[in-house]
Amino acid sequence: MNIWIVDDEVNLANGLKRAFEKGGYSAKAVKTISELQQLLGVEIPSLIFLDQRLPDGNGIDILPAILKQYPRCKVILMTAFGDSRLVVRAIQEGAYNYLDKPFPLDAAKNMVERAIESIRFRNQAEFLLSEGPNRLLGSSNAMEKIRDNIMKIAQHQNITVLLRGESGTGKEVAARMIHHASGCKGDFVALNCSAIPESLLESELFGYNKGAYTGAETDKQGLIEIADKGTLFLDEIGDMPLSLQSKLFRFLDQRSFRPLGSTKEKNVSLNLICATCLDIEKQVGEEKFRKDLFFRISVIPITIPPLRQRDKDVLELASFYLAEFSKRLGKSATSFTEDVKDVFMTYWWPGNVRELRNLIERILILKDNSDNMVRLADLPAEMFEIQQQTIVGHTAGHLEGESLSHTMDRIEREMIVSALARCMGSRTQTAAELGISRFSLLRRMQRHGLE
Repeated sequence: MNIWIVDDEVNLANGLKRAFEKGGYSAKAVKTISELQQLLGVEIPSLIFLDQRLPDGNGIDILPAILKQYPRCKVILMTAFGDSRLVVRAIQEGAYNYLDKPFPLDAAKNMVERAIESIRFRNQAEFLLSEGPNRLLGSSNAMEKIRDNIMKIAQHQNITVLLRGESGTGKEVAARMIHHASGCKGDFVALNCSAIPESLLESELFGYNKGAYTGAETDKQGLIEIADKGTLFLDEIGDMPLSLQSKLFRFLDQRSFRPLGSTKEKNVSLNLICATCLDIEKQVGEEKFRKDLFFRISVIPITIPPLRQRDKDVLELASFYLAEFSKRLGKSATSFTEDVKDVFMTYWWPGNVRELRNLIERILILKDNSDNMVRLADLPAEMFEIQQQTIVGHTAGHLEGESLSHTMDRIEREMIVSALARCMGSRTQTAAELGISRFSLLRRMQRHGLE
């Protein structure tokens, strides 16, 4: 990781250089634009701290040239003049972020960490795109454990797995990952139990022989038979009618079945993966789901957590989908502003990973291709409305049993993030809305890890 500091204030530049070198980075300090241009001809920087006013020109003026030559480089503008118009211009020109002078060393270090994280997410996204689909993304402990369990499961045949989680968390992706990792010779066959009328579901699963009922003019293979030597994925298993649950239980117990209208048993060897977003224990208690079938399908239970509980997986997934849709749609967007990341990290994501994926696709379809940053203005207005409603409900629901200081810190952070979103990232407007000084806002943002 190469970090360059372009500033004619020697003490500041050398102080940052020493601090970054102590952190294990390679750092250089230069004083002028011409010196920077000479270096750009022979080296590739990862991150540049660029002062606005330099002896031979304005740092903002060289921004487009830097990013055109090295679009992956992150540039952080440093300014002592606090002019919001200059900051807006720098961001529009592609600056990653900015620092108001004087700034504490911790603020610079924190910004470096976030820039490196952004670079890591982008590189990871590009690697994963080259690796292909059928992969659960995210480096949180929960997702690491799920992937480990999947690799253990995939070593065995004729397994039965129950995938649980809210809608949009990636249950089918997990099912396909199990199938892919198992090396099955057969196909992956999926059926949504809630999407097929009850009268047709049995014939879809088990098939039928000619003459089994009116209109059955030829034999038809059921999905169970089609999935032989492969994987049968039954999505929304909780919606399966009771009349069919007993037949499914018998199949699971014997791995054999009879097509409708047939007297001959057929044997198959397959992995059965079921999925549900329902509280299936509640379904059992209300006698809407057979207890014996529940125990039979949950031999290996895996719960996929909602996106809001996966910490920075949100940013990893967002970077992956940004790379995917940029490539697919021919767009140039490469990263998100810090304000967008803050919104992503605090948003409730009721639709989980599916909602995030659809959001990124929508943003890129509508976005001007001349801008390589996803900004607050690119986010839909309804997203902020949902976020506001969630913050109010979430705050009210978590007061009990929480210390006063923790509650105050959490509410303050949520209020700042929400105000930043409403003010489209303007620190000046946000401070005015919150009734505090701009300096106070910046200090509070740094304390909450928002700067």
